[in-house]
Amino acid sequence: MARKNSRSRGRKPAAAKRPRLRLALRILGILCIVGLAAGAAGLAYLWPRCSGADCPSVAALREYTPPQASRIFDGRRQLVAHLAPERRIVVPLDRIPAHVSGAFLAVEDKRFYRHHGVDYRRFFGAVARNVKDLSWSQGFSTVTMQLARNVFPQHLKREKTIKRKAWEVVLARDIEDAFSKDQILEMYLNQIYLGGGMHGVEAAAQGYFGKSATRLTNAQAATLATIPRNPSHYDPRRNPAGVLARRNLVLGMMASSGVITAEEAEEAKAEPLGLAPPAEARGRAPYFVAAVRRELRERFGADADQMGLRVYTSLDPELQRNAEQALVAQIRAVERGTHGRFRGTSCAGGAVSNPDRCLQGMFVALDADDGDVLALVGGRDYALSQFDRVTQAKRQAGSAFKPIVYSAALARGIPITEPLIGPGVSGGAADSLGYYPADHVSDTVTMDMRGALRTSSNRAAVVLGTRVGATNVVAQARELGITTPVKAYPSTFLGAADVIPIELVAAYAPFANGGAAVKPRLIRRVEDANGRVLYEARRERRYVMSPSVAFLTTSLMRDVVDHGTGSGVRQAGLPYSIPAAGKTGTTNEAADVWFVGATPDVVAGVWLGFDRPQRILSNASGGGLAAPVWGKVMAGYYQSHTAPAGWNPPAGLLEVNVDRHTGKLATAACPGSDVRTEYFIPGSEPTEYCPVHPEGAGGWFDRTLRGIGDWLGGGSTEPVPPPPPRKPKQPRSTYPETH
Repeated sequence: MARKNSRSRGRKPAAAKRPRLRLALRILGILCIVGLAAGAAGLAYLWPRCSGADCPSVAALREYTPPQASRIFDGRRQLVAHLAPERRIVVPLDRIPAHVSGAFLAVEDKRFYRHHGVDYRRFFGAVARNVKDLSWSQGFSTVTMQLARNVFPQHLKREKTIKRKAWEVVLARDIEDAFSKDQILEMYLNQIYLGGGMHGVEAAAQGYFGKSATRLTNAQAATLATIPRNPSHYDPRRNPAGVLARRNLVLGMMASSGVITAEEAEEAKAEPLGLAPPAEARGRAPYFVAAVRRELRERFGADADQMGLRVYTSLDPELQRNAEQALVAQIRAVERGTHGRFRGTSCAGGAVSNPDRCLQGMFVALDADDGDVLALVGGRDYALSQFDRVTQAKRQAGSAFKPIVYSAALARGIPITEPLIGPGVSGGAADSLGYYPADHVSDTVTMDMRGALRTSSNRAAVVLGTRVGATNVVAQARELGITTPVKAYPSTFLGAADVIPIELVAAYAPFANGGAAVKPRLIRRVEDANGRVLYEARRERRYVMSPSVAFLTTSLMRDVVDHGTGSGVRQAGLPYSIPAAGKTGTTNEAADVWFVGATPDVVAGVWLGFDRPQRILSNASGGGLAAPVWGKVMAGYYQSHTAPAGWNPPAGLLEVNVDRHTGKLATAACPGSDVRTEYFIPGSEPTEYCPVHPEGAGGWFDRTLRGIGDWLGGGSTEPVPPPPPRKPKQPRSTYPETH
């Protein structure tokens, strides 16, 4: 009996449990009611509402037109290109093949004909996956919801928010009430944005494949259906690998939905993308337009093409046209064997199976004073390759880098007349490096800075660069605007570092304008459709060298053009009345050839080579291939532009007559052919007289004439020294002497 009482005391009565259960249920009910109330309040707060003319009207769908195309104008305010010209072509649904419309429905909205604007099965599935993944990655937009988003962007921003989705739901149901399913699908297929400024399947079919939507293959239809998910990412031209992978996924979905058979899907997966040349290839200045488009998208977003912008640039249409023609003509001449045996693939005319193997080139010209881009040719043919070698390539500069080394030396007080190589000239620290580059200049010839740059001596450049210091040369390159990695190695003095071509060309601007670095700018001003200024480029100039150093470096490069490796500029037709300075460049194995040069108002550069570096010709050189293109283009430019005045030496330089062999002060005995005028930064001028032609030296005839002169003049027989160095007479420089 006691044991029974013990067991009964261990159990609680059922009546004691019921109050606690009721309390728990009551609390749970209250929480549910509060949650539902909060949810309802939140939904009421977020639910779309508006009044008056600001409310979106689904009736406007019948007259809807996509946003206005942005336009680019040249430096003369003439239209160059529409960034989205005539990119919406409306076609009725019965003219759109079933496999084209089916491709979009298979990937975007499988139950399109079974819901009323919102696919709730897909909605709850997306919510469950997003909760599971703690993300907002899974969407549930139907074709009708996408149509609403495309037509009413002012209410449906691109951000993923609950309020935006609520707007899509409301508008989608209104659209379903106002239109039939076939009408909705027709509007969707004609208005959906498919990248590149193109709206609708017909415009996209013509833009990407050069054919009507009625002639699209299964693979091409699937390609278009990949784009709506993310038009900027799934751009067939910019991301072909990603598009190809998703296209094959879409083909599988088309087969699963019964749009095509499994066999047809497998056959289509084997097809390449097969894109037609882009629309820019048929227009003016395609590489320039593409570069402007990239900058606009960086500044204003992916929709910049269709924002109705007015984009004003500095493009010189005549210079651009001449540059395109001269560059292509030279490339074709190389391929024909005009300059020597060409072992590469000729890509002139006809279909090209492998564009990567074609000889390429680039030309870019900037205003020397402010960096405005006057012409930009990023390759031989935009239809062949959209890669822009002016702004996107990185190539070794070769000897075109040497003016940077020389300007660094001049800035440190090394005079132009300093012997660098030759008999009796020590290489100094350069010899201790054990770095002896190949050189076409004999060791038996004495070379100062002028002669060394004129002949492009590699040994002299290493001696000079070592004397300046590799870190100082790298710092000079940075000051001049080179942003790519440049190592403090002896090979850097010879241009072994990769550079972006437009940066190398811009680095020559301080030599031409008196010492100010400029930043290249494609766009001067951007206005909206109503003329309101949205962006105006600032003139970015900063002094990185003194006018004296700029003038002396330019003086050396003038010799390159007039008497040295760059003489092809003159031979191509640029008259001597046009002041010009520049430097050739040729890299190892003749894989890159350059000419970068300047006049007082324009800096420009030419490059030829293969995208995958290989020898162009056995005897290829910058002087033989690139310099003539530069000379021809600039000669044409100055036929319609006023010839600039030459460079004047700035105040502060000393003008000195020197013997060109010794670099010492010229004496009266120095033959006239050996005397040249040089300019020196004060303190770097020579102080000793020429030892080869001392005063009193000379033959019997010279001594007799001098004696007769002394007798007639009754003067002293002491030799008369030449006049001391003098400052040149010229207007005072408007540029500051300090950096």
